Amino acid sequence: MTWMKPHIIRLFAILAVTVAVFASCSKRLKPASVLISNPVLHLNPVPQGESLKVLFEIENTSDNPLFIQEIQTTCGCVVPKNELPIVILPHRMGTVHLAYNTIKNTGYVDHFVYCYGNFDGEDHIELEFDTNVVPRADYIRDYEQLVTEFPESFKKVPSMFDEERYKKTK
Repeated sequence: MTWMKPHIIRLFAILAVTVAVFASCSKRLKPASVLISNPVLHLNPVPQGESLKVLFEIENTSDNPLFIQEIQTTCGCVVPKNELPIVILPHRMGTVHLAYNTIKNTGYVDHFVYCYGNFDGEDHIELEFDTNVVPRADYIRDYEQLVTEFPESFKKVPSMFDEERYKKTK
């Protein structure tokens, strides 16, 4: 039994070191400081119905990696294009890509984007962009314009005007 004492002492020592190592590992993200060169973008007017690509550049100025885990927008017409989480390594630049669908808006629009992550001093940052959505001209488009704009919708039209069918009705 005396020969087992050293083995038990070694086993407890290994167990204590293992517990100490795992207890010292923290799974909490350390905060990262960021610099956004232009958090408010004033974009040129865009015609209604077009998609607008919006990019915000974010610089990680800390020694810790930045993890943007969630992006929320104030309108469903603004959709984030990045895969989440967005990881920006220390002292590197990263971008937040957004797509804005202008089909349901006209006139001046102002949208806010909230990025949630391990930001220093707060849990999120606020980005903003604005633009003017210019409505289409109020005129009646002729057949050729409609066919070129919506070709899928007019694939069935020629079958309605079948010449053989027309000749039989005469």
